[in-house]
Amino acid sequence: MNTLTAQMTETRRPSLRHPRLKLYAREARAEILRAWRTPAFVVPTLAMPFGFYTLFGILLGHANPGMAVYTLATYGVLAALGPGLFGFGAGVAADRDAGILSLKRVSPLPAGAFLFARLAAALVFTLTVLLGLYALAVFGAGVVLPAGNWLRLLVVHLASVVPFCLLGLCIGLRVGGSAAMALTNILFFSLAVLGGLWMPLAMFPNWLQQVSVALPTYHLGALALQASGGGTAGGTVQHVLVVAAFVAVCAAIAWRSWARAGQ
Repeated sequence: MNTLTAQMTETRRPSLRHPRLKLYAREARAEILRAWRTPAFVVPTLAMPFGFYTLFGILLGHANPGMAVYTLATYGVLAALGPGLFGFGAGVAADRDAGILSLKRVSPLPAGAFLFARLAAALVFTLTVLLGLYALAVFGAGVVLPAGNWLRLLVVHLASVVPFCLLGLCIGLRVGGSAAMALTNILFFSLAVLGGLWMPLAMFPNWLQQVSVALPTYHLGALALQASGGGTAGGTVQHVLVVAAFVAVCAAIAWRSWARAGQ
């Protein structure tokens, strides 16, 4: 009897989970399609990393082979910065102004589905750009890396989406649509330039280098350089701890902002 009851319980469990998983998948698909049909989001997200890598990684990389690997590592972080920051920052703020966020909160849709869909869209766009960058690096700049380095580089680049999504969520839940777009653009260029994603920090004045090492983009770029084999050894724990602290702070602010938005 106990065996029969256990079997019936196991049989019922998938049927309870399946609708929720399908709901998450449908919400993610809808969000990806919506983002793909938004030129203001797609064009900068896809074009900027490709354009910069073509210029600095391929055209200038032939004169300096190390530049091709350096820009591959740092522009991969740039590829995660755009979808995460704009998708959650300006995107969530626009949904909040239009009342879409309030509608989703009072609907039967789980709150996690909305956030999961945004994260899925950011990951899909980031992965799309990364595959294009990796192809440009191999066939255009002649970059050759061991398989383990490619795998570690991909993990670092995809993981970079999380802190930028959380930062964007903090902006989207606290700032209006127009202001969020302006603030997101300022943060995007500031984090990219000062974090050393566009050019090595050695080109900056000493005081500006001190500002750069406090930014998450610097530490993610350093981790990507180490993963590619083009960075200096050591300091991995410090880089991970700084990024983890940034994630924790942004997560706490986003959680509080999400709770206040529902009041």
